[in-house]
Amino acid sequence: MSFKEPLWTKDYILNIVNNFLLFIIFYMLMVYTTSFAISSFNASVSEAGLASGTFILGALVSRLFSGRYLDFVGRRKMLLFSACLYLLSTVSYHFIMNMMFLLVLRFVQGAAYGMMSTVIATEITSIIPKSRRGEGIGYFTLSITLGSAIGPFLGITLPKINPVYPLYFCDIIAVTIVIVSLATKVHAIVPGFRQRVEVKSLRLRTFIETTALPISFIGFLGAIGFASIMSFIGTYSEVIDLAFAGSIFFIVYSLACLVFRPLFGILLDRYGNHVVMFPVLFAMITGFMAIALADSSFTLLLGAVLVGTGYGSIPSAGQAIAVQKVKPNRFSLATSTLYMSLDAGSGVGPYLLGMIVPVYGFRSVYVCASLLAVVALIFYCGNIFFSRKKNA
Repeated sequence: MSFKEPLWTKDYILNIVNNFLLFIIFYMLMVYTTSFAISSFNASVSEAGLASGTFILGALVSRLFSGRYLDFVGRRKMLLFSACLYLLSTVSYHFIMNMMFLLVLRFVQGAAYGMMSTVIATEITSIIPKSRRGEGIGYFTLSITLGSAIGPFLGITLPKINPVYPLYFCDIIAVTIVIVSLATKVHAIVPGFRQRVEVKSLRLRTFIETTALPISFIGFLGAIGFASIMSFIGTYSEVIDLAFAGSIFFIVYSLACLVFRPLFGILLDRYGNHVVMFPVLFAMITGFMAIALADSSFTLLLGAVLVGTGYGSIPSAGQAIAVQKVKPNRFSLATSTLYMSLDAGSGVGPYLLGMIVPVYGFRSVYVCASLLAVVALIFYCGNIFFSRKKNA
């Protein structure tokens, strides 16, 4: 009987809890700030959407530098600093007086979110046994799935009870994040001489991990398509008279993630990348196309299952793949490289694919998302071919 290295340690569980709470606030306020900006400042839909854009911009900037300086500043210091900044920015929502204040606040909160999620994801990668990395990251990223299911629900329902309830709820969660961060043991890695020399330069490899770029590019393409679902699925489902299916789309998506993320993590550990990535990419292609062709609730929700199986597994499988060829002292750069690509895709996706809607309609958006997944599959196959040719 083979011995399995322990996975469910106290610090592993605390990091999962912290990440879950982080993403509840992220998704709650993503929903809440749009309606808040429109109702409080008479902002247009595009101006309200800019609040999401500034948040993602803040996250991208902080990921770029937090991945570079994480082990120099110290993981624990950066975790506590970002947790306190997240708390401060969350409490500041009570004092917003104009649209400019909201945009600045969203940028600061995005920076805190990007910094903290980079620290947590890097620490998780470090404490999971190498033989169970895919499985461990699969379970860890379920915290994001649960946050994406619960956060929007609370962001929509709580204001109907009382407009300020979402803010008070976020305040309580943000305080809890600080408490959990204080209770979490964080591993310290002392940078070597080469790292100390490299960090003073402005070369590309000091900001990103180049070996993580292939999987990050695939994640970027997938994120563009998924962002179009996040932005347009509600309106699209009403246009095609499938409003009820649209209302439970993300519940079905989350259930698919809950099933397949841990399963693919175990398969990745045992059988390697290709056994996971080919089904994931095919599921993305067919999932986006099912949404594009949906003429019944069954077809639309089948798309939710397939996208949950496909794109829903990219963050976990992608993180495990991103760190496979790097030393522990570059885990932070590999992790931030992947998540920067996911953030970038989420940021540009609604804008790029949204330009198609006035001319070709909503269905064309998801056809394009499916074609981007085809490009990702071709790229993945090409990367395998050239890697084997290089190693031959």
